Amino acid sequence: MDDYSLSDGRQPSRFEIFSSNAQKTLEMERVAEVKQTTLYGHQIEALLRTRDYFNDSERKTNVGLIQVPTGGGKSGIISLLPYVLQSQKVMVLSPGKVITNQLEKTFGGGNSQTSFYVKVGFVKEAPTLRKFTPITHTIRSAGKIFDMANYELVIINAQKFARGAKPEIILNGEHDRIPADIFDDFDTIIVDEAHHYPAKTWFDIIEIFNDRKIIFLTATPNPEVAKKNLPIKKIYEISRDELENLRVIRKVQFESLDFIKDINNVTNDELEQLAFNMAAKLKGQDDVVENVHHKAMVLTMKAKRYAKDMAKFFNNISGLQLKATFCTSDPEGMINLANFNKKDGNIRIMMVCQKLTEGYDNSDVSMCVILRNIGSDILFNQFVGRCIRVSHDRGNLAVDDVKAVIYGPQGMWERYERNATTDPEDVDDDDE
Repeated sequence: MDDYSLSDGRQPSRFEIFSSNAQKTLEMERVAEVKQTTLYGHQIEALLRTRDYFNDSERKTNVGLIQVPTGGGKSGIISLLPYVLQSQKVMVLSPGKVITNQLEKTFGGGNSQTSFYVKVGFVKEAPTLRKFTPITHTIRSAGKIFDMANYELVIINAQKFARGAKPEIILNGEHDRIPADIFDDFDTIIVDEAHHYPAKTWFDIIEIFNDRKIIFLTATPNPEVAKKNLPIKKIYEISRDELENLRVIRKVQFESLDFIKDINNVTNDELEQLAFNMAAKLKGQDDVVENVHHKAMVLTMKAKRYAKDMAKFFNNISGLQLKATFCTSDPEGMINLANFNKKDGNIRIMMVCQKLTEGYDNSDVSMCVILRNIGSDILFNQFVGRCIRVSHDRGNLAVDDVKAVIYGPQGMWERYERNATTDPEDVDDDDE
């Protein structure tokens, strides 16, 4: 990175160094007939409107809101916000491990080649990428808190806020109180998936960081927040219908599992009925978009053996024409995943116990089946997000894609993207 100092004597952050170039790229992409990146128009608009808002010296509040439904690319917006805001240091607040892991990957934590910047073609040259990508510090335990001052980008997992004479952040499960002055150099606070936090937490975040730039990103309006009359400016909003009409996400069709009496103890007959129901729906989708082999992901109970056993059971069902496999976090599971990702349609159903519930992007997946009671609404939302991305392999991108089919418990569907009334549980859903 270039070695030069700002007027206050400190070294500029990567966000400050590349801010001008990032803004120019976004401005050009906003009006280009043929884009050089695969950024969505609404992502560009949200970023530039946020820049314009915080550049307005007469703004009434330092708190902004960006509202984009699930599947609309909020993580991509988050990854570029520090650049358009010329941030010095950034703290991203995440409601749980699943989303924390996704954000870390989005920013290129651990491997810049997997970052959002590479994925959408925002940064194309390797030397530039090394300088551009922020060095990410992800805090999953209280022990990592005290190193955060050394980093330009910090992602904090599953936190609660408490007010007092000296505002503190308390991490779930650790209960170590962190002095407020450790956050003094962080000028930008980004709150991801803010609909998973109740109104009180929004209030506490605003009070603790009232003199910083605060941006809440949410998938849905929060009426409880509106009732509190918090000093929040809605900077950008796009509806689910608009994203569906723009062919960014699919429309969703929910199918109840009411033929299953006990989701924790599914019988063989019930599994067979489910398998043939799935096969019929997938065939119907194939008839709509003929050059795509549509696929399904099934979330089983948590232990690996359930995913393996269910794949074996599906493959032994007489008359079922679809082949199933399983994905777990071991080498065998990774080989299975590579085969599932192939376009030949040989494997159409993937059983997962946890792997692939977040960050996995395969638009051939058009069906999600939830065969367990998930303790976390966040995990449910993230898993549903695996099947709502539109397929870009269609012969005519202007025509409607298939509807995403969701099989799951009625109660969880009714809570889908509902606003939180309590802070989220930080559920450990790693496969066993």
